Amino acid sequence: MWLRITLLVALAFIPQGCARKDPAVDNLIGSEPQRLSFGPPPQVLQTFVEKMKLCWFGTGETLAGYRYEAGERYPGEDAQSPEGYPNVKLFEPGDGPPLFEIQFHKYNDNTLIVTRNYAMSTELSTKVKRDIQLWALQGRDCTS
Repeated sequence: MWLRITLLVALAFIPQGCARKDPAVDNLIGSEPQRLSFGPPPQVLQTFVEKMKLCWFGTGETLAGYRYEAGERYPGEDAQSPEGYPNVKLFEPGDGPPLFEIQFHKYNDNTLIVTRNYAMSTELSTKVKRDIQLWALQGRDCTS
């Protein structure tokens, strides 16, 4: 009887060991919420930045007074993503380290959007993450 139970438990764990793991996702362990968006990273980044300017940085908007930089992390620059990726970093007014980062990783023919909160307030980062999840669907306005 114990032999049968042991054999069943061992068989239950075999598929996990054989499952193919995606290195693009494995390298992002420790990141914050991830969202899949259709299209290659440069296209998704361009659409995202246009919407971000309209919805976050206008007068009276969520990040009015903050600033952003869109850039590129080159292969080998980030140990967690050896292939490199485009990104957007959000900063408080003036100089200082980034508060928040949005990364755009190639995932097959699409883009995996990953966020990292370095020092943004919980309230503000919650709003930013919610908007990013909505915008990944590539709607036409600030709420989609």
